[in-house]
Amino acid sequence: MEHLQQALRIQPDYAEAHNSLGTALAQTGRIEEAIAQYEQALRIKPDYAGAHSNLGVALLQVGRIPEAMEHLQQALRIQPDYAEAQCALGMALEQAGRVREAVARYEQALRINPDLPEARNALARLQARQ
Repeated sequence: MEHLQQALRIQPDYAEAHNSLGTALAQTGRIEEAIAQYEQALRIKPDYAGAHSNLGVALLQVGRIPEAMEHLQQALRIQPDYAEAQCALGMALEQAGRVREAVARYEQALRINPDLPEARNALARLQARQ
């Protein structure tokens, strides 16, 4: 994180560094700070699919499901073959009680990346419930 912060002192409008700092913060449980970094990355670069996806995941972690879905859908508008965003949108839909739609997103994620463990685990978990 120190190197990312230093990079941002040198170049404050470096969207990728804000996104990476957000990821580092999220990994240490500092979700609100991560959200702020992802939002800053998107102010600089509004069409940054990775930042939209990461922001969506972070928002999902704090229970802001509608906002999470908006950012995940935006990530997919920018980059339709983004398997991780498809999977994360599946998680958001599942949390919203929209299981059938969630399953479709998990399946789409696996069509894009058959080796995505989160999507496989989610589908297995949902099938075990039936």
